[in-house]
Amino acid sequence: MDIQTSTDEALDADVIIVGGGVTGCAMATALANGKRRILVLEARTGHKPRFAGELLHPTGTQVLDDLGFLPTLRHHGGVDVDGFAVVKALNIPVTRLPYAEIKNQRPTGFAMEHRDLVTGMREWAEKRPGVTFRFNEKVEEVLRNSHGRVIGVRTTAKTIRANLVLGCDGRHSKIRPLLGLSEEARLLSFSVAMRLPDGAKHLPCPTYGHIFLGAWGPMLIYPIGGADGSRDARGCFDVTRELSGGPKGATELLRREYAPHLPAPLAKALLESLDREPPQIAANEAIRTDQAVLPGAAIVGDAGGCAHPLTAAGMTVCFTDAQRLGRLLAKAGDFSDAKQVDAALRRYEIERYRFVRVREILADALYEVFRGVEPGTRAIREGIFRYWEGSKTARARSMALLSGASSSPAVFLREYLTVASNSTSAVLAGETGPVRGETATIRQRFDSLIGLGQKSVEKARLVFRDVRQELLRASA
Repeated sequence: MDIQTSTDEALDADVIIVGGGVTGCAMATALANGKRRILVLEARTGHKPRFAGELLHPTGTQVLDDLGFLPTLRHHGGVDVDGFAVVKALNIPVTRLPYAEIKNQRPTGFAMEHRDLVTGMREWAEKRPGVTFRFNEKVEEVLRNSHGRVIGVRTTAKTIRANLVLGCDGRHSKIRPLLGLSEEARLLSFSVAMRLPDGAKHLPCPTYGHIFLGAWGPMLIYPIGGADGSRDARGCFDVTRELSGGPKGATELLRREYAPHLPAPLAKALLESLDREPPQIAANEAIRTDQAVLPGAAIVGDAGGCAHPLTAAGMTVCFTDAQRLGRLLAKAGDFSDAKQVDAALRRYEIERYRFVRVREILADALYEVFRGVEPGTRAIREGIFRYWEGSKTARARSMALLSGASSSPAVFLREYLTVASNSTSAVLAGETGPVRGETATIRQRFDSLIGLGQKSVEKARLVFRDVRQELLRASA
């Protein structure tokens, strides 16, 4: 809708934030300076229990701390997370990847149940001066002036005008298509999620996020705490995109094919949870965007794309996006200077994609490696364990990439090729056969070496593609 406006026409807000979830709360807090009128529109009237982001790396945790959220979130039951632990098989020692080994970074991440996270973040954001939340306000249209600049939105109830509109409404964003921003989406698999009461004590490393291998897809299990001081855990089980039968089918699948690959106490906790309630099911999608801003508008966090949740990068991207945009708009006053605002939005787009692209490639690569369905990815899986178990420096480099402390495509490619080199040794030693514990045949070793070469070339091409795209973006 095109609307003619004059510069002195009254506005309903300085900025409209579409989406009152975790990203919208972070964005509102990052922009609140006591002078701006910040209006957060949330389509839902409440917050129904659903599985969504819960596990946060140190980079994102530091943003929450900087914005003042952490004390409130701890009060609502959030807990510190010390790193990741990968369990290749039940009869093999756990591989620990501590955050503390990363130089110059916060030594802990954070985790809590998503509903409690949203509740706590809204509680804090609503107290920021100038921030107003409106619920049951579904955006149906974006308003533009005669020059095409975004100047507000129309909801089911009214027309609302502002100098700036920010889409913070998640991966299935409604504002993204309304702005005319395109995306490429791929369905990868499904996550079947369960709460495991008091389950954290059964984890090999109770304060770590865990990845268990052996089933069709990796199993991500991590502590989420609880407001009552409980030590609950969340289990996220990656299953085929051909999953059928809904929650009942997922329940039987977890019982039959996933529980046997967990330590006995953890498997027992899973089975007891399945007896109590059906699991939640969420699609795992890779959504890629190439544009995040327009004159007068931007998309933030998952609205700008997402990757497989195995790497737990989603909320870190959401919160760093919000902090980044808040910093770039810090001197923009009430956003009435269109030239100044658009320059900040342009810089935001450049910086966010530099950070996000490595997250996307890394998530895809680790998911392939942990599933290990091809000779090349099985070889890389053996190589990455060799690499991690070889030195503290190797673990720290990998975790710096995983946690967002490092976002250089060149660093990712160097690490990938280093792992591939380690993988070659594993192949030559016959450690990459399709059946664990069996020595690979000459033919299997040959296939693994070919696969290693193909995967290395594939990742190099992706890195060069993204580097070229971001150089062009910065020079435009």
